[in-house]
Amino acid sequence: MDRRTIHSFEDFIQPTASDKTVSGCFGMVRDNCRRFHEGFDIRPSILFDNGEPADRIFSAMAGQVAYINQGLNGPYGKYVILFHPQAEVPVYTLYAHLAYIEPSLKVGDAVPKGKTIALMGHTAIASSPIPKDRAHLHFEVGLRLSDSFNQWYAQKLGKEESPNIHGVWNGQNLTGFDPNYLLSSTYVNVADVIRALPTALAVTVRTDRTPDFVKRYPRLVVGDPQTAAGWYIEFTWHGMPKRWTALPAGSSQLPSTNFQISSIDYRFKDAMVLRKMLRSDGRSPGENLIQNVEILFANCR
Repeated sequence: MDRRTIHSFEDFIQPTASDKTVSGCFGMVRDNCRRFHEGFDIRPSILFDNGEPADRIFSAMAGQVAYINQGLNGPYGKYVILFHPQAEVPVYTLYAHLAYIEPSLKVGDAVPKGKTIALMGHTAIASSPIPKDRAHLHFEVGLRLSDSFNQWYAQKLGKEESPNIHGVWNGQNLTGFDPNYLLSSTYVNVADVIRALPTALAVTVRTDRTPDFVKRYPRLVVGDPQTAAGWYIEFTWHGMPKRWTALPAGSSQLPSTNFQISSIDYRFKDAMVLRKMLRSDGRSPGENLIQNVEILFANCR
């Protein structure tokens, strides 16, 4: 797809069966704007004679192969995750519903920007197939919550009842942001993009240990982690921890309990209730907020 021909979402987004363009975009765009979609669905620009997509999939930026899923064991079907340590904030990019993944691609491989990694398709879990006429690339970009996710998962869900086959690249451990921020300019500073995302709520957590998120993304941190007795964490409405402030011992912001909500921007209340960042009362921590905080501090027990 030639970027010079793209003028609006209608030029490249693949909608769901609703045929509404917004349904293929980022946000609360599914099921009458009640279900979250964590990326873009990009439609084919060229088809083979049999109607299957012929678009090759390229790496969005330089990085390394973090994870390859060749099975149809989840809603993403066959997919590849790249990790980009050279970016201002080392984000991941995810490429899903692939028909074919380059067989030479191996976890740990260095990948230059623009390398062919796959072929567009419509693979998914067998119980929820994607028809050929709605084939697309699901493209996602974001951050990993914790290197200790496997530990949290085993304690929370149990290895036997629901094995975690995707490791730290499990979708529960990934938090994306709108890819449009990266596509809107020829040069984008990823750190500036994340820091500029609106803060919808903030929480304070009391702990003298440093989450691995802080070590992995130091450009999202304010203050000295070495002297922190707790953290003031700003979240987007959809659950990304976008800014961390180290709270020294004696800070008036330290919570009396281990974790509490410190502020809420009520302009985002409805979206946060739907996203389960808040409960229906619009004030109490919702299921997804509690889970994200648990995962973030999984290595701090």
